[in-house]
Amino acid sequence: MTGHEGSQPEAVDPHEAARPGAARPDRALTELAAATSTLTADHDVVGTTTLLLAGCARAVGAAAAGVLLARPDDRELELLAATSHRAEELDLYQLQVEQGPCLDAVRTVETVTATGVREIEHRWPLLVDTFRAVGVGGVRAVPLLWHGDALGAMNLFFADSAAVEGSGSVAQAFADIATIAIVHSGRVMPHAVIAQARAALDERVVVEQAKGVLAQTDQLELDKAFDRLLTLAAERGRPLGTVAAEVVEAAGEGRPPTS
Repeated sequence: MTGHEGSQPEAVDPHEAARPGAARPDRALTELAAATSTLTADHDVVGTTTLLLAGCARAVGAAAAGVLLARPDDRELELLAATSHRAEELDLYQLQVEQGPCLDAVRTVETVTATGVREIEHRWPLLVDTFRAVGVGGVRAVPLLWHGDALGAMNLFFADSAAVEGSGSVAQAFADIATIAIVHSGRVMPHAVIAQARAALDERVVVEQAKGVLAQTDQLELDKAFDRLLTLAAERGRPLGTVAAEVVEAAGEGRPPTS
């Protein structure tokens, strides 16, 4: 996989996306219902996937979550969405060192789990120091399956390793919904799936540009800039990708990006 340069991730806040602990059936049903409802209206892939990840993390007690998507042309993985800037760093670090649960899930087309630092060290020795430093004690990576192929994978990072075991069915359900959000529902021809994947990754680039704009204009750290962008999308009632493009356009024209 293509290496990505960058500093090691900051510590994962266990309260960032969810309260650690085993998945609760009532919470899982609520979050799944909310996730499904996002597909009944116009939606952008990055914004919808971000909401799906946050709901999944809350449902299973994960501290952070992200999705890596394979580029259609060469199958190299790229970040599509994450619950926070810190979650982005955890996924990007796997790409940087070219090993990790998400890469294995895409390669094997199977769910990959690890509970406890010892198992993480055994399977991905280049990741263990970083995972230990940020408080990750367990992981689950679920492939995004479309007609037998892995379009990418969803990563769940747990502060409480015990929560990993109870997250399987709920995580798979959210991964399936995320797949549908990317390629749309119904029978989609292979060339259409390729176009959707390429468009989703292009949309992610615009989101990253908007984060940079807000970080500079509002004097924010990148994680706070991402939160600000999510808030703007919610306030304006428009897709995250659309609002991100508006922020970048406003900055290019010399207008306040949040006006």
